[in-house]
This record gives sequence, C-alpha cells and structure tokens, in this order.
Amino acid sequence: MKLRLPLLIAIPLLPLLATAGDRLSEKRLQQIVAMPHDDKLKEPALEIYPKARAYDITISTTHDGRTIVAKATATEKRVAGKYIVSEAQAEDQEEKFAMVVEFDPESQRYRKYLLMEGKLSGYREGVRCPDTRAIAWIDLTRHMVRSETDQLSTETHSDSGSTWSSVLYNKGVVEVTETGVAKVTK
Repeated sequence: MKLRLPLLIAIPLLPLLATAGDRLSEKRLQQIVAMPHDDKLKEPALEIYPKARAYDITISTTHDGRTIVAKATATEKRVAGKYIVSEAQAEDQEEKFAMVVEFDPESQRYRKYLLMEGKLSGYREGVRCPDTRAIAWIDLTRHMVRSETDQLSTETHSDSGSTWSSVLYNKGVVEVTETGVAKVTK
C-alpha cells in the first residue's frame, strides 16, 4: 500500500522549506549541550514542554511490517533561558543522543536539532497547533544531506510527559512509522 503525504498537511508546512533563518551551528549546539541547567525560561513559547529533568521513554518503530520496541532514559534541562536540551541513551546502546529545541519569535517557528555523539545529524522546524501544547514538525535534514527521505511528525506535551508520532517517507512512499511516549520521572 502506497501512502503519499496529504496535500492539506503539506501546504501549511511549505513556508518552512523556504528559509534557513539563523540556524545554530554544530559548534554552538555542542556549547549549548555542555551548559548547565537554568530553571528560568525567557521564551514563553517553550513553556509548552514539561518542566521535567528526567524521562523514561518507549519508542515503537514499524518497518516492513515488523515492529520493534525500544526503551531509553533521558535527562532534560533548560539552558540560557531559551533552549530545551535533552540527552538520551537507549538501554542497549553506547551512543548518547542530544536534542536542542529553540523558538524563533520572528518566524513563530520551533527549531529542533539532533546530535549523535556531538555531530549534527538532524534538523526540524515546527509550528504550534493553536491553543494546544502540540507541535507539527517537518524534517529538513534531507536538504542538508541531499536525501530522498522526508519525515512528518507531531508532538504533544503535558505536565506528565510527551508523546509523538512520525511517518518517514522515501520518495513519497511510507517506509517507517514511529510512536513514542516519554514519561516524566523527575
């Protein structure tokens, strides 16, 4: 069964493809990840994220009809009043993964950077669904690495944790789906 990205979902996200804005460099991201926790946020748009320091995470990934469930733990901190920084590690892996989220008030968009072992490995931009704690993300990594893969995700936050769903498309055809739950533990 071939599924294609619905036009009604894609059209509102098209402006995200048009501008690179002031994306953070890999070096700057590494500096942000190394900075200490600061409980104060200067950017109100980031208040939709749980005020948490640790999570237990469960991720279900389906590819070629097979589903794999993975577990991870994560720590989270607020940095410099304008970044949410999460660091996670799967139960059976040595590599650490970091995620930095910021909000650009000028464009009214969220930016999410993914780092594996300190190297920039992914970049997404998102828009908040009005009057909710939900963000729709489009993965713009392929524009950095010239891939034929697209990813569309939604993320919903509450005081007790976060959930997300992602669909990965290869040449417009669904290849992988993922759902995740991150429960606040601290």
